[in-house]
Amino acid sequence: GSFEHAYQLLTSYFANIRLVDPDFVFNIQTTSCKDKRFTRYFWYFGHPKKTYKLLGPVVVIDKTFLKGRYRGTLLTTITIDPNNHIFPLAISITNSETTES
Repeated sequence: GSFEHAYQLLTSYFANIRLVDPDFVFNIQTTSCKDKRFTRYFWYFGHPKKTYKLLGPVVVIDKTFLKGRYRGTLLTTITIDPNNHIFPLAISITNSETTES
């Protein structure tokens, strides 16, 4: 499908994840109720007190700039889980890296 269709599905996709993981947290912001244009979103997996005890001592925070039709900044926070795999702590897409976002 299109990017527009994929962005429209984000809310229902995250709501379905919450059915499996009640501690899953997400926030999607749109421009208005009329056009529902996506502006930014944020999510993280699991309750921090439960999750962070199992993870490695190093946390990596990074950003990259999205190019093409949909611009913005992708912010990520990752660490290593007990099986030595990359574990995403929090992910956000926003207009820019600001205090508000």
